[in-house]
Amino acid sequence: MISSSINKTGEELTYPVCTLKEHGRRNFCRFPLEFKRLDSCFLHTAHEWREVCTVQVVLFIWQEKFFTLTRQHLFENMRNKPVRSCTFPKSILMNGMLNLRLSVLLGALVVSSLAGCAQLDRGSDDEPPELNLPDGFRSEVLYSPMKMDSSSWVSLATDGKGGLFASDQYGALYHVSIPPIGSDPEDTEVTKLDLELGHAQGLLWAFNSLYVVVNSEEGISGRSSGLYRVTDTDGDAVLDSVHALTHFEGWGEHGPHGVVLGPDGASLYLVAGNHTELPETYEPVVPQVWQTDQLLPSLRDPRGHAADRQPPGGWVVRTDSLASKLELISVGYRNAYDLAFSADGELFTFDSDMEWDLGMPWYRPIRVLHVTSGSEFGWRTGSGKWAEYYPDNLPAVAEIGQGSPTGVVSGKDAAFPRKYRQGLFIFDWSFGTIYHVTLKARGGTYTGTVEEFLSGVPLPVTDGVIGDDGALYFATGGRRLNSFLFRVYHDPAVAAVDGSVSAPSSQQMLRRSLEALHVEDPGIDALSIAWPNLNHGDRFVRYAARIAVEHQALESWQSEALREQDPIRRIHAAIALARHADSSLGPMILRGLLAIDAAQLSRDQELDLLRAVGLVIIRMGPPEGELRSELIDRLDRYYPSGDEALNREYGLLLAALQAPGVVDQMMSRLHELSETGPVQAFLIPGEVAERSEQYGEAITEMRENPPSPEEIELVMNLRVQESGWTIEQRRDYFTWFQEAMRRSGGASYVGFLEDIRSDAAEPLTEEEVEVLAGLVDASPPGQSLADLPQLEGPGRTWNRQELNLMLNDALGEPRDFSRGETMYAAALCGTCHRMEAVGGSIGPDLTGIGSRFSRHEILEAIDSPSDEISDQYEASVLTTNNNGVIVGRILREEDGMVFVNQNPYDPSQEIGINSSEVRSREVSPVSTMPSRLLDKLNEDEVADLMAYLLSGADPEHKCFTGEEGCQTKDEDE
Repeated sequence: MISSSINKTGEELTYPVCTLKEHGRRNFCRFPLEFKRLDSCFLHTAHEWREVCTVQVVLFIWQEKFFTLTRQHLFENMRNKPVRSCTFPKSILMNGMLNLRLSVLLGALVVSSLAGCAQLDRGSDDEPPELNLPDGFRSEVLYSPMKMDSSSWVSLATDGKGGLFASDQYGALYHVSIPPIGSDPEDTEVTKLDLELGHAQGLLWAFNSLYVVVNSEEGISGRSSGLYRVTDTDGDAVLDSVHALTHFEGWGEHGPHGVVLGPDGASLYLVAGNHTELPETYEPVVPQVWQTDQLLPSLRDPRGHAADRQPPGGWVVRTDSLASKLELISVGYRNAYDLAFSADGELFTFDSDMEWDLGMPWYRPIRVLHVTSGSEFGWRTGSGKWAEYYPDNLPAVAEIGQGSPTGVVSGKDAAFPRKYRQGLFIFDWSFGTIYHVTLKARGGTYTGTVEEFLSGVPLPVTDGVIGDDGALYFATGGRRLNSFLFRVYHDPAVAAVDGSVSAPSSQQMLRRSLEALHVEDPGIDALSIAWPNLNHGDRFVRYAARIAVEHQALESWQSEALREQDPIRRIHAAIALARHADSSLGPMILRGLLAIDAAQLSRDQELDLLRAVGLVIIRMGPPEGELRSELIDRLDRYYPSGDEALNREYGLLLAALQAPGVVDQMMSRLHELSETGPVQAFLIPGEVAERSEQYGEAITEMRENPPSPEEIELVMNLRVQESGWTIEQRRDYFTWFQEAMRRSGGASYVGFLEDIRSDAAEPLTEEEVEVLAGLVDASPPGQSLADLPQLEGPGRTWNRQELNLMLNDALGEPRDFSRGETMYAAALCGTCHRMEAVGGSIGPDLTGIGSRFSRHEILEAIDSPSDEISDQYEASVLTTNNNGVIVGRILREEDGMVFVNQNPYDPSQEIGINSSEVRSREVSPVSTMPSRLLDKLNEDEVADLMAYLLSGADPEHKCFTGEEGCQTKDEDE
């Protein structure tokens, strides 16, 4: 095979090169055996044809120099075809430095050409983990996608004929023919579908069609994020036609995800994460009045994640078989991945936490949510997340703790014991666990009892289905991790259907009847039905009633809301007015709320009252004069309370109103809490945390050294108090941060505290800053760049083949922990990454990296960090109106400004640009992490650094204490 390059004058040069086979972002090259030496790479092969590498870049030879062409340009010209001609115009080679990275590598044969062709196979011999299962259940591995073509499956669907469909996260679609239970699993047959479609995170067989939710910026053949329908047009039982139904603007780990068929057999339901824009056109079942709705300014994530994401966050839509109309039925999610209908025909999902928020008062654990009509679940970026008790959002059915939610599977069709058919199977990717949630009706919703169903290490579970045989089929993989297809069945099998579907409760029936009024013109007197239920004793019924009211014309219910005498109906009518009415009504609504005697309310009703007051202030403006004084007097009467949630709401209101004496009250409360110590947070059990070295260590550290969210809530409130301080109180306030920063929280914990402190320091006078020197700008102990240890060297221009060959020997003996630790510091790794809860927060946590990735994968990430960039760490390219270019991480957007950090070594650095000056913004294809960091290190320094990473900074690890060092059998082959 012959390919082309371009010389200095633009003439084509030819040389042998391999054929590329696209597999999403992973592409493979095949070489015939006779090519022992190619112009672009060496080849080590034991077979006549061998898949040997993942392709990221192609090198072009030009006057004995090597030029690197990015994946973006390569695939624009060669997408989805065997490559026999690699001809590119000279203009591409000479394009701007943002898209073309130039490497001048004289005299060295660079293995990173054509993506490091001489790498060893990646984990092809990895064995599946042993599963922990309940009594009576058996499991078997049917297939290993990674062994076939290095695909990593993240989505499954039944095919209606006993088989399955599957999708690689970054590549093709597959069909799986499954042998019967009791047969040889080796009889599983997998066929790659001959379709220009893939990257699916949602699959569904319905209406004699395969529905595919693509999650990709570019997709295959330009079929990017959206809903597609695949059909067999000629009746030969082969899917051959792809129809684009609707496009979604969003992709990545928080892009569009799952799709399920509704119980009516006619509707499709889709869920998308919070980095997915709302569809271009839709009919809103959720009233379109969403805002952040916080009394005090929100803090954006200091690491920049989701800093630019606006309400309403993730969403669920309902549509028909042709996607002719999309109905927005639910919002306020962070990153729910999948949906499932219970045996009762109710819709549920499993939403993610923000693990970086651990220790902060707004942290919300992963949780199972009941997706009802018009529902809102309160995700907002940073500290803006709503408390679960706020009446303008709905609570969870069950909370699990920490993890990464993926699949949700209804047990209703499983050939399992009855209790499993009455609940849901929910998947946690991070901790390798599938839980079962037993659902029990309670009022208009359900409660969930959570128990572990199965687990394994490592077991990155992605998606699952109940097969036609009643077994549970699930896949592992994602993020290109090793992937397996499992089958779990009960022995003996239990009849999948016994007719034991629970009748809906009276509250559920009432809630559903109110949800039928969630339209602009229901054709009946909706207000006469909904209004009386604003004071119903069930929260889900009250919520459905208020949404029904909000769907009706404001003039039809505003007057009734203002004259309502029932205190509970008045509270919820006030919430509706705050969301829809003119701000001039604010004082009148507040007076009506002040007329309610809080002493006559239950705790939950009192919280509803406080939220209603807060919403009126947020949406309609703060009260003035006598009304402000009257409100402060009322709040003062009940603050502080013996209840943490009530304290939080009273404190927020007093802080927002700049109430006199609030500094004295809150500082006194802060001293009390500091003396009693923090309350243990809601964390997953230690035995579960141990299944993930990536997240488990942080949870263990936090259990041993917990922060105090209630104390943080107080300092959050105090940061905005402009007056009422003594210098001693200021000193005590800023001293508090020194102890708080020593506690263990999520990756953004310290950054949030630094931002709170920075806000509090902003109004200080010059005299106060001088008196408080060393407190207002103190950070945890760190190492200055000037004090960094020096490398011994000499370095060299390493290529991956040389590194792998060298490490095969060097890691076969005990390494030097002290030098590995020194190299970690000298290479500035700790500036951006955390290890054992110490270090920066701009890049991924490296704790446990050795258990999650092979040595070869770690080398790839260090050598070419731009190969794969998680959307949590990606930078943006902003182009201004005058054609200027700004590259960096977007920290936040507020008041018409975009704030960007351009220096990964200094998280506090930022520049502000007027939003009106930004003409376009794109995701940067280049990582903020510098490439080829190992080139400054000698052999021993590289080996000791690699041992340090593989060991997780553990001096007792076998890398430093074992006779054979870090080496494992598969790495040594």
